[in-house]
Amino acid sequence: MPTTNRPNILLITSDQQRYDTLGVSGNALIHTPNLDNLASQGINFQRAYVNNPVCIASRACIQTGRYTHQHGVEYMEDAVDETPGLPPWEMTFMERLQATGYHTAAFGKLHMLPPKGFDEMALSGGQGARWTQLFGSPLGPAPLGNAYAQWLEARRPGAFAALHEQRRTPEYKEHGTAVTSVIPFADYVDTWVAENTVDFLRRQRAAERPFFAWCGFLNPHGPLDAPEPYDRMYDPQAIPLPATYLADVTDRPAFYAERQRAFRNQPTGDKLRRMLAFYYGLCTMLDDLCGRLFTTLQETGLWDNTLIIYTSDHGDMLGDFGMTGKSNFMEPTIHVPLLLKPPHSANLESFEPGRRSSDLIELIDIAPTILDYAGVPIPDTMQGVALRPLLADSAAGKSQILCEYMSNDRSIKGKCLRTAQYKYVFWTPGREEELYDLQSDPQERHNVVGDASYREIRNEMRTRLIEQLLSSERALHAWGA
Repeated sequence: MPTTNRPNILLITSDQQRYDTLGVSGNALIHTPNLDNLASQGINFQRAYVNNPVCIASRACIQTGRYTHQHGVEYMEDAVDETPGLPPWEMTFMERLQATGYHTAAFGKLHMLPPKGFDEMALSGGQGARWTQLFGSPLGPAPLGNAYAQWLEARRPGAFAALHEQRRTPEYKEHGTAVTSVIPFADYVDTWVAENTVDFLRRQRAAERPFFAWCGFLNPHGPLDAPEPYDRMYDPQAIPLPATYLADVTDRPAFYAERQRAFRNQPTGDKLRRMLAFYYGLCTMLDDLCGRLFTTLQETGLWDNTLIIYTSDHGDMLGDFGMTGKSNFMEPTIHVPLLLKPPHSANLESFEPGRRSSDLIELIDIAPTILDYAGVPIPDTMQGVALRPLLADSAAGKSQILCEYMSNDRSIKGKCLRTAQYKYVFWTPGREEELYDLQSDPQERHNVVGDASYREIRNEMRTRLIEQLLSSERALHAWGA
């Protein structure tokens, strides 16, 4: 066991998992006992929000504790590997841990270009439904990555090619990429991620240094190619269509209607229910794999002194407002799970396990929280706030959260400010606005930015957004910090 009192840290991230996909978050259909149990021993932050609704930019926020306009990773290229990464002067929390004696490791999907701050890695890219061939795609190489491809090829020759061949079949298109994977669960990419993480945890039993491990699962991001038995775990006909399925979007920017039309041009109804069933199956699969991680921590005696955090980089519309995917500021996209189990060494006398916090939280708060528990100074350039005081109920959450987005072609740019009651969005270049009263309209059906009765609220939210952006300029640069 480590001789230091500094806690070990395990960060688990899923990809494109919305908030309402855990039993502990109120979903009565889905089966997630391991994560529900984690919440019962820690805290469930019920209002945690991403700071960018796309993968790489959101993860840059998590890694630096800084907003998008500060670290500069504003968008993703269609060819993902060509996306500009963090500037060399941006220092991640992993590098800060590493510099103070932590042994750091990363497994699976980080979407960090280039990866830095790790002593050991076994990395993948992402799922990526658009990649239907191994070579020659204008989108670049298959994002699952060489490390997983080599491991899979050694176990099941030809399987990596078969996986991409399946994506060219009529069934794949017909079912909206919700198909049973040709790769069995034992050889599935997220199983590989979990096995690498489990192996690392076992090796830490007798380690003299505390560790930080990032377990980056690739699901439930599309394609929704759930392996058996997760492909048939949920009956599509038992899953209701979203309450806002094909709801009107004519009161908001034109690109909403364009995305809705694209979805309407495909078969819907039963097809969407099938997609939801496969998405739920993948969420349960991740829960089972998390169970393996938690069992390993308990068997090795590491559980008590390990800080565990579970979250996702963004959500998925999953048929809400007739859309799938992300790249907007709607609640299904920016609201994600955030579970935290503190280490016993934190000595939180007033902490009650199983708490549910309704405080507003941003994912940039993860970096300073980890540094706080590790006893590493939190730099002034981090805009995130350590969450430990919230566990002891000795502090309140934030009054507002900031989320930013730029489209892949950089033609659209948006900023979103969400308070406990209101959400305000400003888009350029068209200077289009959105305003939602989330108290009277929690499903965001009505954009009231032009409603005269909300004029004062609109003006106040405009001002708050400007002040939020201006106040963050003071910590814009991180050179040497």
